Amino acid sequence: MSTRVVAAQLEHVPLIASMIRDVDRAELWAASRTTPFDALAYGVEHSTSAWTGFVDDEPVCMFGVVPVSLLGGIGVPWMLGTDAVVRHQLAFLRGSRPCVDRMRSLYDSLVNYVDDRNTVAQRWLRWLGFTLEAPEPFGPDGVPFRRFTWRRDDGRQ
Repeated sequence: MSTRVVAAQLEHVPLIASMIRDVDRAELWAASRTTPFDALAYGVEHSTSAWTGFVDDEPVCMFGVVPVSLLGGIGVPWMLGTDAVVRHQLAFLRGSRPCVDRMRSLYDSLVNYVDDRNTVAQRWLRWLGFTLEAPEPFGPDGVPFRRFTWRRDDGRQ
C-alpha cells in the first residue's frame, strides 16, 4: 500500500465529491446548504494550502486552510473525506499531521465548526490538538455543531 499527499487540484474535485462520506455531505448541507463539489472547489481556489490524500491511486480526502482575511492571523481548516478515510485511517492520520503543522506555521489561530454527529472528525481533531467546545445550534436549521480551535499562544501542538 502506498500513500501520498499532493497539492490539491481542481481536477481532484469531481472524483472526491462523487465519493464523499455521507456524514460529510450531511455536515455541509446542515452548515450552509453547500454541495461537496462546491465546497471542495471553493477550498482549492481559496486555501493558502490544500492537499489531496491518496492510498494507492484511491483518493481518500481533501483538506486545507482558508484565511479569514488577508490581514488576520486566523485560518479556517477544512477536510472532506471518502469512505476510504475510515478504511485507511492509520495512513490518513500519519499523512494529516504534517499538513496541519503546515497550517499552524501559517496562522496564529485555526478555527472552524464540526457537526456534532461527526464523531470520527471530532476524534481526529482532538488527536491533532484542537479544543472542541460544547455543541451549539449552527447553520440554517440550527443543527448542533462544535466550534473547534487551536491558538499558537495556548501552548498546545
